[in-house]
Amino acid sequence: MFKESEIIELKESFAEWREIIISLVAFANRKGGKIVVGVNDSGDFTNLKVGKNTIEDFVNKVRQHTDPVLYPSINVKEFALGEYVEIEIPESDNKPLFAFDKAYIRTGKSNIKISNTHLRELIKRYQTPDFDRQTSNLQITDIVVNEKWLFSLNEKYFKIDSHDVNNILVQLDVLHENVLTKAGFLCFAANISSIPNATIKLARFKGDTADTFIDMKSTTCNIIEAVNESLSFVTRSINMKVEIGKQAQRIEKWEYPIEALREGLINAIVHRDYTDAGNIQVRIFDSRIEIWSPGLLPRELDLMRLETECRSIPRNKKIAELFYKLGLIENWGTGIARMISNCKKNGNHPPVFAEKTGAFVVSFFSSFNEGINEGINEGINEGINEGINEGINEGINEGINKLYDFIKSNEALRVTQISQTLGIPSKTIERWINLLKLEKRIEYRGSKKTGGYFAL
Repeated sequence: MFKESEIIELKESFAEWREIIISLVAFANRKGGKIVVGVNDSGDFTNLKVGKNTIEDFVNKVRQHTDPVLYPSINVKEFALGEYVEIEIPESDNKPLFAFDKAYIRTGKSNIKISNTHLRELIKRYQTPDFDRQTSNLQITDIVVNEKWLFSLNEKYFKIDSHDVNNILVQLDVLHENVLTKAGFLCFAANISSIPNATIKLARFKGDTADTFIDMKSTTCNIIEAVNESLSFVTRSINMKVEIGKQAQRIEKWEYPIEALREGLINAIVHRDYTDAGNIQVRIFDSRIEIWSPGLLPRELDLMRLETECRSIPRNKKIAELFYKLGLIENWGTGIARMISNCKKNGNHPPVFAEKTGAFVVSFFSSFNEGINEGINEGINEGINEGINEGINEGINEGINKLYDFIKSNEALRVTQISQTLGIPSKTIERWINLLKLEKRIEYRGSKKTGGYFAL
């Protein structure tokens, strides 16, 4: 019925109370977990009898020997001739936690003492105020304020005298004793180049690899203005075509859905990890656009379920609040769904979401590029005239080569993601991948759940 794992620990009785407390702390410092008392290592029940004061005594020991104090959920249950006790603890938001003055973390089926290096990282991560609420060390008199968005918020929420800029900033909780918070500086300063990693880097490349630059730009304006400035660079770097619709009206269609790109940019700006030294990067290739945002997804979100199960968990709460008040985000976790919907309406493949080298990456694919199917179709069409078998083989070889090029430019994707993006059946992708693996042109790296294919 029970088996030990990274989130389950088995103990025969409360005689092992010290080890139980250590396990609770180890779970709380990781993903949370459950300890089942009254079951041996083989999973057999020991017919435990819980004494009158057993639970109360144990709770007191937990309070005495954990720091910060843990408050686990404890449930006594009956089974056959005895009882067993389930003790559950969720992952803590107040790390690191200590048991008997030492910090532990759950690794596999073991409780491991946390190294001093890891301990310092946890303390820094969980005890430092959110980045956007930290002081920028800049006096309001030291900067030029871009008043456009500030006045927009004032008109909507405060209606203070527009000349009283300082008071508006105070009401927004981004100015304390004439010193701006980092959120205030990033959102309202005219120039934010003094925090270089907060600027956005944009580049247009030749072809589908990042080998040759055609054009590049770095924003220096505040992060609110940077949305439109970045989109301006993108729109002059991509294609648009004109279609004639009913009643001869002129319909302009962009290669990529602009609203989806806007959503991707805003998500990157609001949710990036500003403690990471890297910049948001917008990479424009012939057949795709990639938006790289420093920092991985919050631990509560599953990369594989973003399309169907996503909620708002802002890393930078103050920045998210300001963008919400300006009507730039919804705060409902619907950004991913809107990106997918806008791509579908524009005739693009759905965007692909991935985590690469410590960054969250969204890839959008051109609706004007035939992509990998072009090779197959050309090969088969030529085969009709030159011999069906020859044409199919050429088409397949062309498709395999283009698949290799796609993996080379979009590493760490799995079969389902590649299939969805390219619109080719998973079984076909699997066959081609097996051939590429035999030729030692690609390999799979990482776990089954989070790994992906890489070019060699």
